[in-house]
Amino acid sequence: MKKLIFLLVALPLGNAAPTGPVPEKNKAVARRVFDEIFNQGRFQVTNEIYAPDFVNGLRTSAGLKEDQDAAKGWRDAFPDMK
Repeated sequence: MKKLIFLLVALPLGNAAPTGPVPEKNKAVARRVFDEIFNQGRFQVTNEIYAPDFVNGLRTSAGLKEDQDAAKGWRDAFPDMK
């Protein structure tokens, strides 16, 4: 079984990064993204989680459709990914 681990790294850039503890609501949203979308492959929930004008901060040209297409590609390549 292949396993792929995602590592999220936040680099503060000026005043762009919030300071202090991450609110529990934000943690719950992030947990839902990884659990429902990446682990379960339930891409239909993206419209409930992401704003329509979402832009991936790591790839500034990628909107929601491009970002989810890339995630689906990872799920196809590694169907047992957790």
